[in-house]
Amino acid sequence: MENQKSSKERRSYEPDFKAEILKLLISGKRVKEISETFGIAENLLYRWKSLSTMKTKSRTSESENNSKSAVEIAKLKAEIERLKTDREILKKALGLLSSSD
Repeated sequence: MENQKSSKERRSYEPDFKAEILKLLISGKRVKEISETFGIAENLLYRWKSLSTMKTKSRTSESENNSKSAVEIAKLKAEIERLKTDREILKKALGLLSSSD
């Protein structure tokens, strides 16, 4: 007896097709219906949905980090300008004090 593994070829799906399926899932259509209609395993549909949710969460956290960084950069630029002004004032004061002797 030969010991052969039944190797099933993996199907690949286009990103556009996945996006359409995810829209159906989000709209409230049942996973079982979509699975039967399109011939896709239910567990694969759940995986696509969870991956989509994780990507959305990471995009949200990235945009929050970007906005926090932008605010911090603006504060730092304002601080730099204030320090430049202070330095110029101190230079002028030093010049006045040293020339009066």
